Amino acid sequence: MSKKLENLILAFKFIDAEELYHTNDLQHFHDELISSAYENGNMINYTFLHYLLMKEESAELHNLVFSLFVNALTHIEGAYHCALYHAQRAVELTNEQDTFSLEHLLFLNIVPDKLVSDEQAIEICHKILALDPSNKTAKSSLNELQRKTK
Repeated sequence: MSKKLENLILAFKFIDAEELYHTNDLQHFHDELISSAYENGNMINYTFLHYLLMKEESAELHNLVFSLFVNALTHIEGAYHCALYHAQRAVELTNEQDTFSLEHLLFLNIVPDKLVSDEQAIEICHKILALDPSNKTAKSSLNELQRKTK
């Protein structure tokens, strides 16, 4: 599917690419899109996801856009800032009840631009652990953040 998806997106055939989005497993679609974006580094991949978001906004799509910016498009100025918007929107859409979306915000504490402060990251860790007390990412992040702030 990757070349087919990539070719459809690069040819602006968003309706056909949308069909692939709806007929494939989300994880498979995610993997194929990110792989294509790594190969071509083109912002049209974001334009396609924006097209989908305008039609049906969801936390899942915002998480996919987040992944696009923090993986394949990090070379673009402001990519982490764009990722922050999409992470925040996913958290809002899930009413802060999805650990996956919260972990995206937490990740932005350790990127070069450090878009989430240590204080905010500690608060996010507590929210994640309230939802999933065994969450390893939140536990290790919280331990490290508490060491730094002492």
